[in-house]
This record gives sequence, C-alpha cells and structure tokens, in this order.
Amino acid sequence: MKIPIAKPIFGKEEKEAVCKVLDSGMIAQGERVLEFEKLFSSYCGAKHSNCVKK
Repeated sequence: MKIPIAKPIFGKEEKEAVCKVLDSGMIAQGERVLEFEKLFSSYCGAKHSNCVKK
C-alpha cells in the first residue's frame, strides 16, 4: 500500500473554509485569525496571543 506523505488530503469542508477566507480578502487579519488567537490563548492558558506572518 502506498501512503502519499507529501500530498495533503482535504475534504469538502476544509476546501470551503479556505475559499471563504480567500474570498473575504482578509487572509492576515480576518475573523478566522481572531478566532484562532482566542482558541490558542485558551489552549495555552494565556491572556492573549498574536498570529504573525513569517
């Protein structure tokens, strides 16, 4: 059995979520980024977190 290690597998839900973000035009400071920061802060037990671009 061959397992593709470099080819990601995305379902319909993931593709729709990515398209929604791209269509919004806000890929660096959109609502999904704010949502991620809140969830990440909660996960880490921190008051705040900030996403940064590399």
